Amino acid sequence: MSLPLTFVTITPKTKHTATVIFAHGLGDNGLEFSNNKEMRTIASQLPHIKWVFPNAPERSITAWKGDTRRQSSTRGWLDVLCEPLTYSPEHDDIQEYDEGIMQSVKHLDAFIQFEIDSGISEGRIVLGGFGQGGAISLTTGLGGSQWRGAPGSEDGWKLGGVVCLGGWLPMREKYKKRLSMHASTIPVFWGHGVQNESITWGLSWESAKFIGDKLEVRYGHYTKVGEPGVSFMSYGIAHWMAESEMEDLRLFLKKVLPLEG
Repeated sequence: MSLPLTFVTITPKTKHTATVIFAHGLGDNGLEFSNNKEMRTIASQLPHIKWVFPNAPERSITAWKGDTRRQSSTRGWLDVLCEPLTYSPEHDDIQEYDEGIMQSVKHLDAFIQFEIDSGISEGRIVLGGFGQGGAISLTTGLGGSQWRGAPGSEDGWKLGGVVCLGGWLPMREKYKKRLSMHASTIPVFWGHGVQNESITWGLSWESAKFIGDKLEVRYGHYTKVGEPGVSFMSYGIAHWMAESEMEDLRLFLKKVLPLEG
């Protein structure tokens, strides 16, 4: 099958038995993240894992319209309705916003299906991302068929794990209603910088707490990282990835995607 987006790959150094699909943030691209020093280090330490970095499509950004300092469009997984970034229940009722997120879910679905068709089982795939990429990974990885335009909560993926770095939930009420029947069984690593001004720590933590009645949400419990439920970790950084955070990510991946044989 052909994939709907261009992408960059870090090939495994040994037999390919697991895959991480990682979505970049707003305005970035897959190549930038594939060349990240910490990403490369993790890849070298987990040689059985193939890494795939899709490039988000170009899209118009509502919050940037009329701002002469910025272009009106950039690579992104979803629209930005306001800045500074906040959550509003009104966002849940904007059809174009909903449809844009659903389109990105279908894009990432295609990458997951490609890996499955290549012989990698769902449980050996982790979907993750940074910023917007984290938000769309939470939606795709834990969401049911309603995010694909179908009724019910069936047909969600039963992945090995989901990763959200510096992300949030853009449509909380709809998100909770559209959770997959498998969501509570999937390990989630959710890291966020306490100095993040682009996507504030408060917005991220409130997002995690909001789904706490559906999924187990743990704050700072390192011994439970990699177990079903959300492991939310804080780091002393702004809107980027800390070395300590990347080491925690490596340990998470080592647990949920162990070397086989």
